Amino acid sequence: MISVQNVTKCFGQLTAVNNVSFEVKQGEIVGFLGPNGAGKTTTMRMITGYFQPDAGSIFVDGIDVSLNPLKSKALLGYLPENSPMYEDMTVKEFLSFIMDIREVEQRKQRLAYVIAAAGLESVFNRFIWELSKGFHQRVGIAQALISDPRFLVLDEPTAGLDPNQILEIRALIKELGKEKTIILSTHILQEAEALAEKILIIDNSKLIAQGSKEELKGKLLSSNSTKAVLRKDDDFSKKIGEMKGVSEVKTRSLDEYTEYMIFSKGDVSEEVFELAAKTGAVLKELTAESVSLEDIFVKLTSKGEKK
Repeated sequence: MISVQNVTKCFGQLTAVNNVSFEVKQGEIVGFLGPNGAGKTTTMRMITGYFQPDAGSIFVDGIDVSLNPLKSKALLGYLPENSPMYEDMTVKEFLSFIMDIREVEQRKQRLAYVIAAAGLESVFNRFIWELSKGFHQRVGIAQALISDPRFLVLDEPTAGLDPNQILEIRALIKELGKEKTIILSTHILQEAEALAEKILIIDNSKLIAQGSKEELKGKLLSSNSTKAVLRKDDDFSKKIGEMKGVSEVKTRSLDEYTEYMIFSKGDVSEEVFELAAKTGAVLKELTAESVSLEDIFVKLTSKGEKK
């Protein structure tokens, strides 16, 4: 288990991470979401011992990262942001170098496994500087796996990959999640939905939400949303926000029409239709939808919408 307890990190006057706490249980795949500059990468660098927290504690499998950095790092595989590596080495040389410094046993078996898992057979003997961004990222994933760590910390693991490669890496992460604890950051909300059992959302240096997708939907918005497109009507606009069960209404102007996104506890599409008829509003479109992770993310990280 990875346990982050009341962690704070400052750079001069800037508070990058502010009193953040969460746990990643054994075998979980946890998605770490947030806008650029929110504090994701700083948090992940503290988990891996790259940064020391100014306050709070981090434990990896019960080991205090600050007090026993080498022991905790031995349990971690880390894919850092932008995946820096020695460009003048071949892929084989670089992975062999990583095995040396991590004192990997059964070298042939581990090397064969990560080469196959990361799909590096075709570039095994090429220099890293020659590789495309996608293959460069694959080498980074391979080095994170090379020591067979119990915990994986992956900062944007599919950055730079094409759609087919993304699907392959997602499948690999899902497979690894059966026996490893994984925390991954991503800007791709669909990726978090596809991979993660638990979601952490950080914004402006603070952790503002955590839980499963269903828990976040229930706590932060509602279980349903309804999209209605009507010819502009002030009477409908006023009364829709007063409807029983409606928690929030967002509007967008579409020339002579208005698009309403209506968040509610349960399906209110019939009530919306009846209100349109009662007020005489011209209804162009009415669609009942489930609240998505994107809805939750935008709701929480938009200015003036935080809770």
